[in-house]
Amino acid sequence: MADEFWLLEPSAAPEDSWWHGRQIWQVAVAAPSAAFARLEAERWALRREPPAHVGNESPALNAGFTDQRLYHARALSEHEIPHPEDFADSSVLVLAGPMESGAGA
Repeated sequence: MADEFWLLEPSAAPEDSWWHGRQIWQVAVAAPSAAFARLEAERWALRREPPAHVGNESPALNAGFTDQRLYHARALSEHEIPHPEDFADSSVLVLAGPMESGAGA
């Protein structure tokens, strides 16, 4: 199945407590489905910055892209699709971010 292009954008307000201090992004993802786009964005975010320990807590291995309360996924229309060369050897293209959430961890 050929990849389509998906937009993952925040669906929660920056001050929403569901963010738990995560960075907020808007990304385009090349993937065969919205579910795969969420997983690929999650892997991309976790490769980008390893989780940090806060106190004696275990790090959260979750960037939030798989949480539907935080991110909305929709297929990009033919007119919205970024140029494939913009992806520069990655299936994730950053459109905006990182933005800090207003909610603490």
